[in-house]
Amino acid sequence: MIDTCPHCQEPLNLSDAQKSKVQTALDKLPSGNLLKLGCPQCQKPFELKSDGTLPGQKPQKGGVAPSGGPPLKGARNIAVTPPPPPDLDWLASGQMQEKEIMEDTPMVLILVNKGPGLSTVREAYEDEGFLPVFSDSIESAIDRLQFTSFAALVLHSRFEGDSLESNSFHSFMIKMVMARRRNIHYTLIGPEFQTLYDLQALSNSANLVVNDSELNNFRLILKKSLHESQQLFGPLADSMVRQGKITGSIWLDIKVKAEQKMKSAVLKDLLEVKG
Repeated sequence: MIDTCPHCQEPLNLSDAQKSKVQTALDKLPSGNLLKLGCPQCQKPFELKSDGTLPGQKPQKGGVAPSGGPPLKGARNIAVTPPPPPDLDWLASGQMQEKEIMEDTPMVLILVNKGPGLSTVREAYEDEGFLPVFSDSIESAIDRLQFTSFAALVLHSRFEGDSLESNSFHSFMIKMVMARRRNIHYTLIGPEFQTLYDLQALSNSANLVVNDSELNNFRLILKKSLHESQQLFGPLADSMVRQGKITGSIWLDIKVKAEQKMKSAVLKDLLEVKG
């Protein structure tokens, strides 16, 4: 299995537990399918074949990747290869891989205890075009966050704990590098929050706070927060894309989707008038 990112060439620095999980996923991978991972450094996705090599890359004796590029700068002498061409094995079956479809859909990681509130949150994000993803524990959620680019995160302050201060996932979010954190809509839910109170959200490094008693209105609350966050961060994201500092942003995607909805609504009205 590779130990450096094929994009930025930085070491993946996987722990033994993470390596074991990746290897288990590779062992269970159906024939012809690919395992999609994300670099913890540059956040760009890449795929591995079941033998742990990149698509288009032939396994070498001893598990050493073939050399095809200049050595990395620094004391380590590690041979690297350029990004491989896309794998076209899926064409034989005429089916697109589910993972490739998921990549085009913004995902939200929801950490809320089971109950009616969970269903309300899930449905609200689905209405906004997000694909809900769930984790049974904070540990597995943090592992997922290391390799998956989530556009939104939701945490209930009582998920695996009795307060936000003692929640290890929230501590992880607070320490996240700003370049990545700025591109995530982070929502906190709990009895201690005052819904849509921006000052309380800011003090907790979140984009939105919601009180448990207001979950029945969560759909409208989320819609309002996403719109206001897009207005705030959209111009910055647009500038960074133009400068080549980032390749995309949730805030630009939300703007595009809003414009598409508006055009569809206008077109529908025109068709009804003509009819």
